[in-house]
Amino acid sequence: YQRRVHGGNSAAKDGKKANALLKAIDGDDKNTDKEIDKLFKLLDKDGSGELTGSEYDEFIKFGTEYMLGDLKKAGHEYDAATIADWLKQWIDPNQDGKITKAELKSNLKAVLDAGE
Repeated sequence: YQRRVHGGNSAAKDGKKANALLKAIDGDDKNTDKEIDKLFKLLDKDGSGELTGSEYDEFIKFGTEYMLGDLKKAGHEYDAATIADWLKQWIDPNQDGKITKAELKSNLKAVLDAGE
């Protein structure tokens, strides 16, 4: 039981960290690669060098939440499913269900900038 409670807190902490990193990536052109490295390391729990399965899902969830908030501030309303699909198309262009660090570095800044 304690593991589940701890796991829930860990997921919430990861969400806050991911949101802060996404905000930094979105607003900063100088340290983008470093911030993406930190985000990737946070999400790549098994250290495989790819976000797959629950890691992939977690990135899509955190990215969707961040983008929904960012778009809402800009006066745009979208549903979460639309944003998640759009994010998957941009970040995982070959739709293989894996996100590599190279894919993230190539595409994340463009996705976040497009949301402004």
